[in-house]
Amino acid sequence: MKKTPKLEWISLVYLLFFVLAVLSPSLNNKDRFGLPEERLEELSIFAFGIAGLATFAAYERIMERREKEREAVETGYARAKQELIESYAYIGSVNRKIELLKKVANETSLSVDPTKVPKELYTAIAMNACASAGALSAMLRVLSVSKLRTEGEYVHHTGNELVFKIPNKDLRELHENRSRHAFIRSEDGKEILVVPADHVDDTKAFLLLHLEDGADKIQEIDVSLLKVFVNQAQMLARQFAQRTVNS
Repeated sequence: MKKTPKLEWISLVYLLFFVLAVLSPSLNNKDRFGLPEERLEELSIFAFGIAGLATFAAYERIMERREKEREAVETGYARAKQELIESYAYIGSVNRKIELLKKVANETSLSVDPTKVPKELYTAIAMNACASAGALSAMLRVLSVSKLRTEGEYVHHTGNELVFKIPNKDLRELHENRSRHAFIRSEDGKEILVVPADHVDDTKAFLLLHLEDGADKIQEIDVSLLKVFVNQAQMLARQFAQRTVNS
C-alpha cells in the first residue's frame, strides 16, 4: 500500500520555493541564454510561484484524501459497533427465549395432573407467551372447532384487564385456512394477534395477544416461538380430551 507523504515535507518544499522566489534577484545577476537579467528574474519568480501553487494544490489533495479515509474509518467503526450491539441484543433475546422454553418444559413435566385440567400450567404458558412478545395481555383459548364451543380460556395481563372479544367463528376461519398467524379486529375495535396451534385436531388451542402497537410490532415478534407456546397448550388439550374419552 502506498504511503501518504508526510505533510511536514510538503511544508518544507513550499517554503523552499517561496525562499527561491524571494532570492531570484540575487540568483540572476547577469544575462543568460540570451535573456536579460530582468527577464530571467521575472521568469524565475513566475516558475517558483507556479511550483509553490502546485505544492499547495498537492497538499490540498492529500488533506482531502486523508479526510475521506478518516470518514471511511469512522463509518466502518460505527457500522461494526452497531452490528456488534445488534448481535449482543440478538444473543440476549435468544438466551431469554431458551430460558422461557426451559421453564415451560419443566412446568409441563411437573404440573400435568391426569385427573384434571392443569389451569395453572395454561396460565403459565400464557404468561410466558405474553412476556416473549412484550404484549399487554395474552389469552389461550381451547376451542371445539366443529361445535364452535369454548372448552377453556386462560388469561394473563401485564396491566389493565382486557376482555378478548374475538368470535369463535373467526378462529375457525383461521383453522380452516391453516393460517400461521393473523391480526383480527375484535368487536370493540382492538387489533388482536391470533396464533393457532399447528395441529388440525377438532379441539384446538389458539393464542391471542393484545400488542401495544398492534400490527406495527409484528416485525419484532418471533412467531415461531409463539408457536411453541400454543403447541404446548395444544398438547395439553389433546391429552385431556383423550383422558375424558377414555374415562
